[in-house]
Parts: sequence; C-alpha cells; structure tokens
Amino acid sequence: MNGKKLYIETYGCQMNEYDSDRIRNALSFELTDNPADADVIIVNTCAIREKADQKAFSSLGRFKHLKATRPDVIIGVAGCVAQLYGDKIIEKMPYVDLVIGPRAIPKLPKLITEIQSDQRKKIETSFDVEEVFEIEPYHEEGKVTAFVSIQQGCNKMCTYCIVPHVRGKEINRPLEDILQETRKLVQKGVKEVTFIGQTVNSWKTDRYRFGDLLRIAAEIEGLLRIRFTTSYPRDVTRKMIDAMREVSKVCHHIHLPVQSGSNRVLARMKRTYTREWYIETVNRLRDAIPDIAISTDIIVGFPGETEEDFHDTMKLLEEVQFDSAFSFKFSPRPGTPAADFPDRVDDNTASRRLKELQEFQRKITLEKNMSRVGLVEEVLVEGRSKHNDSFLSGRTPHNRIVNFPGPQELIGKIVNVKITEGFQNSLRGELY
Repeated sequence: MNGKKLYIETYGCQMNEYDSDRIRNALSFELTDNPADADVIIVNTCAIREKADQKAFSSLGRFKHLKATRPDVIIGVAGCVAQLYGDKIIEKMPYVDLVIGPRAIPKLPKLITEIQSDQRKKIETSFDVEEVFEIEPYHEEGKVTAFVSIQQGCNKMCTYCIVPHVRGKEINRPLEDILQETRKLVQKGVKEVTFIGQTVNSWKTDRYRFGDLLRIAAEIEGLLRIRFTTSYPRDVTRKMIDAMREVSKVCHHIHLPVQSGSNRVLARMKRTYTREWYIETVNRLRDAIPDIAISTDIIVGFPGETEEDFHDTMKLLEEVQFDSAFSFKFSPRPGTPAADFPDRVDDNTASRRLKELQEFQRKITLEKNMSRVGLVEEVLVEGRSKHNDSFLSGRTPHNRIVNFPGPQELIGKIVNVKITEGFQNSLRGELY
C-alpha cells in the first residue's frame, strides 16, 4: 500500500487520537495535510455529545465535492459516530465509502483493498474482532510523550453515557502487551507515557491490578514519567494510591470525574457512589499524596436537576477545590436511558448553570496556578511553545503547562523551572 496518501481528521478524546495513530500505522500510507492530495480520507469521530456528532457530519460534508471530482478517492468514517449510526451514515451521505467502528481498526487494510477492487461500500461495526489491540499506533519522530491504550470499552453503564454502546464491553489488555508497546516507545525516544482507558484504573488481569501495572511499568529503563486517564472513583484502591505515592515516576495528578455533587442526580446517573464517598476518596488521595492535583468532569442540566441539586454541585466544587474541571451541559445520546428521562432541564437554565459553574471554577484554577509563583517545578520539556517560538513548553508532574525561554536541546529532558507568572491555563517561568 506504499505510495498512497492518507488524510485523517480526528475529533474527541485521547482514545481517538490513539486510534488515529493506529489507523495511520495499519495503512502505512504517507500522511498528507491536504485532503485534495489523499487517496484515502478518514474522519475519526466522537459521539460523546450531540455537538460532536454535528462536527463530524459537517466535516464529512466538506468532502462531497471532492468525491464528485475524484470518484476514486475513498472516504471513510471511523470512531464512535461510525459505530453509533452505521449504515445510516451512507444513507445520509452516499459519497461515503467506508464506515468502521473503533474495534474494527485491525480490519481496515483489508476493507480498503476490497473497496478498491470491487467498488462496493463497506460497513464494519461488529464487536467480535478478536485482536482489538493488534495494531499499535504510529509514533511521530521527535515526540517525547505518547498514549498507550490498556483498555477498550466500559462496563459501568452510566445512564447518560454512549461509550459502552459504541466501544463495547470492557476488554483489558494483557500486561506484557502494554509493557512491550511502552518499551518500543521508549526506544523511539519517548520519555513519558499516558495509560488510557475509559475507566483506566479498573484495569486488571487474573494476576495483576492497576497498582501493579504502575509499579512494573516504572521499571522500564529510560521511561521518566507515567500518567493515566480517565479514572473511575469506585476503582481508586489502596494499592493504586500506594503506587502513586511510592513510585517516583508516577505523576501526582488524577483525572477523577465526579459528574454531579447531588446524591439524587448521581443515583439517576448510576454513578454507584455518593458525594460523601467521592469526597472521602479525594481525602484519601490527599492524605497519602499531599501535593496531588485533581481534575474532574461535571455535567449540568441532567434531567430532573433542581436548583438545590445544582447548589450541591457548586458546594462540592468549593469543598474539593479541583485544580481544573471540564464541564458541559447534558446532551441526550441515542439509546441511553437518560435520553428518555422526563423532566428535561430547559436550555436557558442549563446554560446559566454552566456559566456560573465555569466562572466559579476558573477563579479556583487561576488562584491555584498563581500560588505556584516563586516555586521551582520539575518540567518535562515536550517541545516549542505553540504561542512563542523562542519559548519551550512542558508539563509539571501535576499536569500544569509551563512555558519558558530555553534552547532546543532541552526537549525530552526534565529541567527545573522557577515559576514567575500564573495564568488561567498555564504557567510561565525561567530555568533555575
């Protein structure tokens, strides 16, 4: 398949970024940033919210004219929208040639070859692909960080969430496969890996648990840092906390979605914990790791959410003092129980609550970032700053972005940076 060109657009989470790199590796095509030059166009989609669906379909619409002028170009839809809508995509957009779900990526080369030979459209959205992790991702030369998928799918079945419907039941990757991919990445110059999964800390095998994985991976020579996302609160174990505290390579940051501060709403979401239980988990983490940074996800306007429920969420934000939060209005997803719940919160109310929550959290985040001024932070230098070519950019163990002036040769190294300014989304400093 060499000599062919591939254009990929990626929407959504880290798992989709990882899957796009797997698509690139599976096809072994030359990557192009111009769809007009491509032999194959893949739009890797996200379905977590309605707005993400709309983005995907809008993106695909841009290629209708290209297909009319170049009938030989293959246009494919991958990811969660592909899994969710299947053949409906081709009914709506007949110029699409391929619809492929996240678990079917190993079948992609065969499907492309078949389309080229028989000119027939292909839809592959089954969950019965045995070698889910068979295709490892392409890694861009010079990048010092990388994602490693340790899990596919989810068994939690939260009432609002589309993930189990589009990524299937939880499948945990074998330990040796994870270690092998991590070692290969380190040999290519990677200094930091982020283990990713829908509920990453629920990973387990017959013999090992997530805390064991952190300890064993840390033994890989040349690997400087380990991160992981996204964690499920109920799966935060003593073993995991101990590994985070005791293993120096494991970064002191956890993304721990709470979703709501109201017990009534949490129960309707089927989150399996209460606000009190969540706060106790946060306290256990902070007792063991006093400097840990905690980020979260929050949904406002869930069906039936009252002003009192929303107030409970605001009180939780005040009590926990998250380092950052990703917050969204409830978005009904096809096939999920919450999509059929009555007492929908009107959009104006949901928008007001979201604005209030985000303004409150922004103040907390800014205060926390400004509190770092004067401190010396260990920063893994990832590359040049996106906003200033004379600055380098990297992250602290607590997942704070730091920009500072420095030479190119520091990329891939951990350096000490004294923080001089704190902003909403980043820090600025100077080499110390």
